[in-house]
Amino acid sequence: MRLVFLGTGDAFNSDSRGNMSILVDSKYKILFDCGPQVVYLLRRSGYSVNDAKYLFVSHLHGDHYGGIPFIGLNLSFKEKGRMSVGGPEKLEEYTKTVCGKFYPNFKPEDVFEFNNLSTDYPFKLDTMEGKHAVPDYVYKVEISGKKIVYTGDTARLDLSKFAKGVDYLIHEAAELDEERAEKYGHTTPFGAAEAAKEAGVKNLVLVHRPCFDKKIVEKVRKIFPRTLFPYDLDVIEVS
Repeated sequence: MRLVFLGTGDAFNSDSRGNMSILVDSKYKILFDCGPQVVYLLRRSGYSVNDAKYLFVSHLHGDHYGGIPFIGLNLSFKEKGRMSVGGPEKLEEYTKTVCGKFYPNFKPEDVFEFNNLSTDYPFKLDTMEGKHAVPDYVYKVEISGKKIVYTGDTARLDLSKFAKGVDYLIHEAAELDEERAEKYGHTTPFGAAEAAKEAGVKNLVLVHRPCFDKKIVEKVRKIFPRTLFPYDLDVIEVS
């Protein structure tokens, strides 16, 4: 299994990093979120768009979802294929509206299969609700004997049960100030580290983050030593 960190930046592309998108490359290739640069980043990582057969969207903000029309365009006219898409309740309606505005000459239903999150997938998928300005899902996937949790955008959550003992907790860390984090539905890197510690996860991966200096990194790792800070196009080989 490989975890391919296509985009790791916040909504403001801090450190010149792209918006959120992660590819789980295993028996099945699964995208979590699809920022506007997702097609470019997939190609930079050696993948074509139709390599990914599943997409799970955490929420309908542009920095997590804005790549959907570009994926659809490629699946329609260049790399023929279909993709299963799951996410918040209004995902299908929203996708048809967005794609219709961007590229009215293709129909999203021709390339996207919109599935309920309770669909019987060929891998184990669990969800819980996050705490953000719009409906947000936290995903847990179990595949090839490994468990991975991806949070999307959320204020601090109790993940002690949902993420208990998982191999990788991929957690947002968009704010450094606790008050701002709570106000805008985000988590600080320190809060994410505490959540990882409480859940007893094996590894914490911080994404959707602003610029962190050495002092912040050291403070986070003091709370949870097994914390990783990937950049765009980084790959974690999971054995």
